[in-house]
Amino acid sequence: MDTPFHFRIQTPSGIFVEGDDITEVEVSTAEGKLGVMARHEPMIAACPPGLMRIRQGGEWVTFRTSRAILVVDREGAVTLLTPLARLAV
Repeated sequence: MDTPFHFRIQTPSGIFVEGDDITEVEVSTAEGKLGVMARHEPMIAACPPGLMRIRQGGEWVTFRTSRAILVVDREGAVTLLTPLARLAV
């Protein structure tokens, strides 16, 4: 069973998206794809511009972001800090 966790995309103009029912986050890093699920170890990762996605309610939602920093804190919350984000359709 997928355990949900808190996730948000934060831009300089405010919170772009936020939810407590995310079960997976997938981003690209300089080293390749990175998947984050509940209870992931705390970490910080640099992400180049491109697509990232979250799994919410069993469905994948895709976003396009400029360069970003992914932060997983000690409580397991995940934040993507980016200057620009939009829904990819």
